[in-house]
Amino acid sequence: MAGPIDPPTLDLKVDDLVDWLELAALFDEFHVARLDTLIGSLLEQQETPEDDIGERDKKRDQLVEALENEVEKRRQALGGTYPFELSEAADELIVVGEWRETQFAFYLICLIAAHVTGSAILRTPPTGPMLTALRNQIFQIIATLGLAGLSGGPAFSVGWPRQQGESIIALLTRAAAAGGGFTVRNPAGPYTPPQEKDGGVDVIAWTPGDRPPPTAFFFGQTASGKNWTDKPVANHASTFQGAYMLDLMAGNLSHVTVIPYRVLDERDWNHLHQLHRAILDRLRLPVRAWQGLQLGLNGVAIDGADRVEELRTWLGDFYDYARAA
Repeated sequence: MAGPIDPPTLDLKVDDLVDWLELAALFDEFHVARLDTLIGSLLEQQETPEDDIGERDKKRDQLVEALENEVEKRRQALGGTYPFELSEAADELIVVGEWRETQFAFYLICLIAAHVTGSAILRTPPTGPMLTALRNQIFQIIATLGLAGLSGGPAFSVGWPRQQGESIIALLTRAAAAGGGFTVRNPAGPYTPPQEKDGGVDVIAWTPGDRPPPTAFFFGQTASGKNWTDKPVANHASTFQGAYMLDLMAGNLSHVTVIPYRVLDERDWNHLHQLHRAILDRLRLPVRAWQGLQLGLNGVAIDGADRVEELRTWLGDFYDYARAA
């Protein structure tokens, strides 16, 4: 198969198979991916005797049902931020409307980010400066908006590199003034490494209210790499708080890991919540980011709400790069 994606393989689970369909539709000239193309490719690879037509049809029906269920699960979870839909006959996955619209950028960037390294699908993942921008800027903006949507209140981007090279002390001073319910430790605590850039915390957010302290305070960490399961933010948050914050008055502290992936296995999903406390994955993050953007546009202090055009630009640049490769 020519183009930015590789043919599907039998090793792919249903979540990756739907990712394959989504990427195929995105890069198709008419933004359509046929389920028959995917299924036919997979059935050709299976070692089923050609005369066992009944078994072959059974496997096909089971696969079609699994694909339809996964697409429907994504559509229900993501609502208007999901840029795909099944045709009426359920034989095609179609891009909804104009895929470059902001409401779809959150999902599409997560989809691409999930296949940056070690992907069996994306033949031309972002590399070089495009990849650096994705990890250090683009996904950070989405995560900050996502935490704002989750908390319903202000959110500040702590992760390095910060906008305009702002120091942690300067950023936290700005956040405290916005009602974070803490005072800033200046200078930082004596055990803080001199060259520390962000203390392992990428986003802070809190619930809205008429006066501090907020009813809940959130520490968030972006994790766009495949090893995200080993990076819960809670331990980092504890040392971050000791190094940079005094008198954090909020009694309810929440911890959130922000990822671009779809966690399919229910047991893994539940186990990882025990470890990470809360997870914004690809079925949660786009909706929350869209909600956070609306809050920012209505005057809530949210870093990145004025930078969403960077998301659209990056997405368009990658699309052009991948199709031309």
